[in-house]
Amino acid sequence: MIHLWYGNEQRVGHLGTAQDDFNLVGDVEDPSFLTSLTCSVNGHFPEWHLQVGSRPDGYGDGRRLARTGHFNADIPIDVLRPGENVITVTARYKENIDPVQLTAYVERETGSYPMPTIIDWERTDNVQDAGQCVDGNWGIQDGGLRTLHTGYDRVFLIGEKDWRNYEVNTRVTIHRVDDQTGPHSGGNGLGILHRFQGHVIGGPRNFPPNQPKWGYQPFGAITWLRWMNGYDQDPDIQFYRGDGDGMTKHGTFSPATETTYHLKARCTTLPESSEEMGLSQYQFKIWEMDTAEPEDWAFEATQESATALQTGGCVLLAHHVDVTFGNVVVYDHTENV
Repeated sequence: MIHLWYGNEQRVGHLGTAQDDFNLVGDVEDPSFLTSLTCSVNGHFPEWHLQVGSRPDGYGDGRRLARTGHFNADIPIDVLRPGENVITVTARYKENIDPVQLTAYVERETGSYPMPTIIDWERTDNVQDAGQCVDGNWGIQDGGLRTLHTGYDRVFLIGEKDWRNYEVNTRVTIHRVDDQTGPHSGGNGLGILHRFQGHVIGGPRNFPPNQPKWGYQPFGAITWLRWMNGYDQDPDIQFYRGDGDGMTKHGTFSPATETTYHLKARCTTLPESSEEMGLSQYQFKIWEMDTAEPEDWAFEATQESATALQTGGCVLLAHHVDVTFGNVVVYDHTENV
């Protein structure tokens, strides 16, 4: 049996262009009997071979496929025609078991994602009405967006490629921090990834081909909590560069589970920035709800880079953390300066 986490009827393009791919994500039962999992678009051949999570430690492929049996088809939006597209996923098995097919219908539309935007989860019927589920199984529960399973970089993408300066306001309620992370994961993390335009092959860091792609940079930067010393220790307040593995600690934070916190983050292109060398400022703060907002940011980091992206959407990012994100407000804070 093949399961698509967001149903057999989906759409893309109605919120503009946030990345080059449409992600068809789900899982397949009894993956140990699989010989192949493939998909085709509108009956065109050859089929694309999809990787299925199969690591013996249960971590899928160790990256975007978080668990055994998971798959994530990176389907270039350019191969989808306007209107309805038929995507066929075929699972073939050993021991003469009959192949299993699933048909999905993906509507390619034309739209945009205006800013400012307010996402009210209680008024959102489908998560794809608010953003792109790039990685992971997300669901609307109790008035928020929750990770239905934890794993490596659960990515919910809001906005478009040309978004530049913005402030993100949301609430987070941590339910659990995984006591272990995957082989390529490092410490658990929770926060905002700025200026993301999708996963890549090649690029400045020469990421290898894969299906799904796992090249995660360049992006703008990440502002988040990062459990670098273990899941049961206080996380660092961390700035993570968009062009490499440079990380800067700005103190620690002591979150409690099942307690709601307000999270605010900004990305701003500075006047000295150029196309050749981007100069941006990133700001972050987090505090418990129903308490006074701290006057100062937890950190204000300036990043100069020739490769870190200067535009792109914002990501609600949960890395091996079970969390609910509350309503989201994104606006261009520079228009009020």
